[in-house]
Amino acid sequence: MVGQTVFQPKPIDYNLKGVLYDFETLFGGRIHTQGFALSYQKGKLRSYYRTTYQNFEIGYIKDPRERRTNRNLSVSGERISSPFIYGKQNQFFTLRYSYGEKHYLSEKTKRKGLAVGVIYEGGITLGLLKPYTLKVIRTDNDDPTRRFIETVQYSDEAREDFLNERFIYGGAGFFKGWDSITPAIGLHGKIGMHWALGAFEEKAKAFETGIMFDIFPRKIPLLIEQDDIKNSFYYFKLYLSFKFGHRKRVGEE
Repeated sequence: MVGQTVFQPKPIDYNLKGVLYDFETLFGGRIHTQGFALSYQKGKLRSYYRTTYQNFEIGYIKDPRERRTNRNLSVSGERISSPFIYGKQNQFFTLRYSYGEKHYLSEKTKRKGLAVGVIYEGGITLGLLKPYTLKVIRTDNDDPTRRFIETVQYSDEAREDFLNERFIYGGAGFFKGWDSITPAIGLHGKIGMHWALGAFEEKAKAFETGIMFDIFPRKIPLLIEQDDIKNSFYYFKLYLSFKFGHRKRVGEE
């Protein structure tokens, strides 16, 4: 009888001080005190403690003073009124590109352990201002008893329509106003704490908390300015983000 030799795979030493992977790709979601963002991140593990990365994301910024309301009205021939934000002038979407670094503060722990580090990044923000759109109640000039609904996009001429809540029927929907986008170029930065779960595993899982900012050369008109309401050219935010993805070695698909 011919004997058989059984080869056992060499176990990974999770106490090894080295880099098991060369690259990581992460997808993430972030909520912050003025909105949210979705991200795609590509990183290179430069050393055991240091990773550099590029981050691409799309997000949304709102003014913390915004309040959504619904008057629950009904006009013949129309659906019941939809929610709207009183005094809102523009919706503000952001496209961000940034370069960042991640540094671990101590040795990565064993498998399924927790690695703690700091991250910092900065880059360019392309803001997209989309005019807010409302449905407004109008009266027929030829028949004062007849009312109808008109869709109105914010402009200086429509300012009074947006501030006269008595005649606002509701919001006109997300897909209105995209033909009148105005760009705004700015800068952004972020610094935070990073917690990586299972730092030696192929599948990457992490979360972050910290502060971030966006700054622009001019005021961003989110709300209609009045005596007690002014817009700003900068936004500081606290954030919490979750990331997931995978790591790979050079040459792996």
